[in-house]
Amino acid sequence: MKFADTVKVAIQGVYATSPYFWADSYLKRKEQACSEASEQQKLWRTKRLLLSERYIVYWLFAAMAIFLLTPILPWWCAIPLLLRVLGILNKELGVILFGTCKITEGTMVAASGRVIVLGLVNYLTAMFLMASVYALIGSLEKIPDYAQLSLPIWSLIQAMNIQFTLTSAFPPADLKTWFICLFHSGFCFLFGTIVISMFVSLLNIKPLQK
Repeated sequence: MKFADTVKVAIQGVYATSPYFWADSYLKRKEQACSEASEQQKLWRTKRLLLSERYIVYWLFAAMAIFLLTPILPWWCAIPLLLRVLGILNKELGVILFGTCKITEGTMVAASGRVIVLGLVNYLTAMFLMASVYALIGSLEKIPDYAQLSLPIWSLIQAMNIQFTLTSAFPPADLKTWFICLFHSGFCFLFGTIVISMFVSLLNIKPLQK
């Protein structure tokens, strides 16, 4: 098996652990049971598109709510949050590299405004999830007094700074937090590369003809 095939199988395996995968698989079976290009098939395709959009948008609101609740959440809640961030990156890599983990599986990626907007929503979701992770298990130094409130504003500042500049706002105080910051920076770098490639595909650049 080629290395690329191994990566593809790994991405699909991680994607299969998502609740969205199972919900979409059910709708996909309903769609495939209909006649080709029939109105019923179009209806099921529309339902799949709506499910995809709602799942992404609802996760954004859930991430915001989780951040607000971090003062009362136990530390172990950071584990599923990190897994969700990894799932976001995994799905985007599957879409852009292999044309998998998406509704029109097996076809070439055709970036559209919808795809890019949903990708940016995922990026914001990851920012709030990482802010919650820093608040739950992160340990940072040189945090100013204005950021040390009952709501962990410092963790949101840290997440925003890495998200938009790839640099830490506050230095990590231990090795665990350093690894979290490294994971976060790697996520942002790879995700940014994916979004840039989507914008480039929208330009539809063609070679000059003589």
